[in-house]
Parts: sequence; C-alpha cells; structure tokens
Amino acid sequence: MTALKPAIFEFAVRADAAWDRWSRRVRRRLGVARPLRILPYRGYGTGERALIQARVLEDREVRPAHLRRTLVGSAVASYKRYATREIPGAHVAVHWGGKRWEGTTDEEGFLELWVPPPEGVAPGWNLVELELLAPEPEGVALVSAPVLVAGSSAELGVISDIDDTVIATGVTNPLKRAWALFLTEHRTRLPFEGVDAFYAALREGRGGGAANPIFYVSSSPWNLYEHLDEFLALHRIPAGPLLLRDWGLSRQGFAPGGGHSHKLDKIRGVLGTLERLPFILIGDSGQEDAEHYRTTVREFPGRIRCVYIRNVPSRAQRAVELSRIAEDVRAAGSELVVVDDTVTAARHAASRGWIRWEEVPRVEAHQREDADARTVLDGLGREGG
Repeated sequence: MTALKPAIFEFAVRADAAWDRWSRRVRRRLGVARPLRILPYRGYGTGERALIQARVLEDREVRPAHLRRTLVGSAVASYKRYATREIPGAHVAVHWGGKRWEGTTDEEGFLELWVPPPEGVAPGWNLVELELLAPEPEGVALVSAPVLVAGSSAELGVISDIDDTVIATGVTNPLKRAWALFLTEHRTRLPFEGVDAFYAALREGRGGGAANPIFYVSSSPWNLYEHLDEFLALHRIPAGPLLLRDWGLSRQGFAPGGGHSHKLDKIRGVLGTLERLPFILIGDSGQEDAEHYRTTVREFPGRIRCVYIRNVPSRAQRAVELSRIAEDVRAAGSELVVVDDTVTAARHAASRGWIRWEEVPRVEAHQREDADARTVLDGLGREGG
C-alpha cells in the first residue's frame, strides 16, 4: 500500500486540477466566474539571485479588516481565505529594472521564480511588477511584489517562527488554535510583549544601521498570508518574507498531516541563498522548533550564532528534552537559550554584541506597554463575555 501512495496522490492532484479547469470553464460560460488576481508575496535574495513569489487565484473579495466588526463577519472572511480557487498553469511575467522573465504557476497556483536581479540593484526592499499573461489577462491589474535584497551592510540574518513566538495563538491547544486561525482578526490579537522593539533592534544590529534581514516561518497556510502581513504592519514588527505552508493536496500528500518539517526546508532555502551571513534562530518550546534548529546548527556549522526558544506552557518532560537539545547545539558550536520573556533575550543579544545596549530599555518599555494593552483587552473580553 505504501508503494501505491505516490501514484494515488499524483492521480488525485491531476484529477483536482482537471476539475478546477472544467469548473472555471463552466462558470465562465454561465457568467458567474469571479475575476482573477495575482496575490504577491514577499521575496528575497542577493545581488546574484532572488526569489519572486506570488499566487494566481480567483478574487474572493475579502472585505477590509475595518469593515469586519462581528464574529460572523470574521468567520465569513476566514472562510473566503480558505475556500480559494487557484489557477494552475497561469503564465506570469516579471518586470524588474528593465529586465523581464516569465514563469508558470504550479497545481496550487503558486509562482516561484528565481531570477538574477538587474545589475547594481539596491540593497533592501525592491518592487518588481507582476503581469498575468494567460489565462484571461484582460482586466487583471499589474501588481507590485516586494523583494528583500540582502546588502553588504548586513551583519547577520534572523529566522523567526510566528505561532507562539511572535503571536500568542495557543498552538498547543487545538481549540485555541482553531479560534486564532479562523475567527479572530489581526486588530484584536496582540504580539508577545516587546517583540516589535527586539526585532527592530536585531534588524539594526550592533551599529544601528545594519539592515539585517528577518524571515518568518510558520505552519500557518498561505491562505493567511495577508492576515499575517497586516498583523506585522499593524504592530510595527519589522517586515520580512513570510514562509508559510500549503495545506492543500500535493504529490507528497495532504497537508497538514506531515508535521512541521516544511519549516526546515524553508530554513535551508534561506541559509543556502544568503550563504555569507550568520543567523539567529527564534522559536518556541511548544512545537518542534528546537529540534529543527538543532538540525540546522548541525547542517550549517559555524553559521548559527544563537537559538532563542521562548518558553511556553507545555508538558513537564519538555524541559528535559530542551536541556538535551541545548547540549547537542552547544556540542555543534552554537548555543540554545530558553527565555521566558523578550527582555531576557534582548539582554543576552546585547551581551553578545548583536544589538546595542541602549535598545534594551526600549524593549523593556515596549514589553510593559504590550502587557498593559493585553490586560485591557482581556478585561474587555471578560466584560463582553
């Protein structure tokens, strides 16, 4: 039976794509097909090569966040995010500084295209234009996709988990996670205290102008990309490429049944591309971050300066496991630090020279402000209940 699984999934993927194509043709003839859109994702790279990311799908017209004021409105918006109709085989043109490339979306409508940036490309965020060539290009607007190009001033890179590292989601509790993913909006959710100031300090580095690139990995599906991107912007958390997960049917199986190993694949891609930079890895103790980061330290010797693990409520045995993983990380030439709050991580980073000491009081102040905001929000929640 195991030997048959690849063939079964291959057949299922092809059947699903054929159904989608047939369904869209029928709906177009009936005049009820929604227009197409290109959803740009943040890409990244160097002056030599860069990854352009986007998705082509039917426009579900999710209402702006400020118009979704009720639980029903949030539920409808969440449904629309997940009930997407992707466009496989779409042809997309990428325009960047007078250069042009073409790419084709996969079965889930994803475009991943590696390109050589224009000569003399500026470090930092660059905008490339994406144009739909086929099918049905009429009326589909060009969109801009941001691409982060690491410059020579960068001292290190940062890779951070999102769930229960940046955002409190209660991922160890299935009911809390379902609520966080499906029924809450970014404007009613809060980051962990002080994360914005700490990540800003990491971005600025020891000299204050390093422009260190920050990447975010998560087991959340790509359907939540806009939701998470808005959350980071609302709370002034430094922008960075979001490396999420396809929860749909694929030739490898049907996610999310495969654990969190996709995070490791994303991390390998980042370190392989920004090969001159050392990195700091940040995660939490509730999932498999520590295990994946231990593997990363082993696979990229000398590249990982430190692993920060935020301590979240978990089973008692987890502390023993983390102690063993810390020993393995230390033996591989790095260090794993378990922290209860962001200020502790900031002080450690300052002691190692990765951020400026004057940033630590700023992290402390933001931690207090975020804690006060959480207390107020919790109080409003109890009153509303």
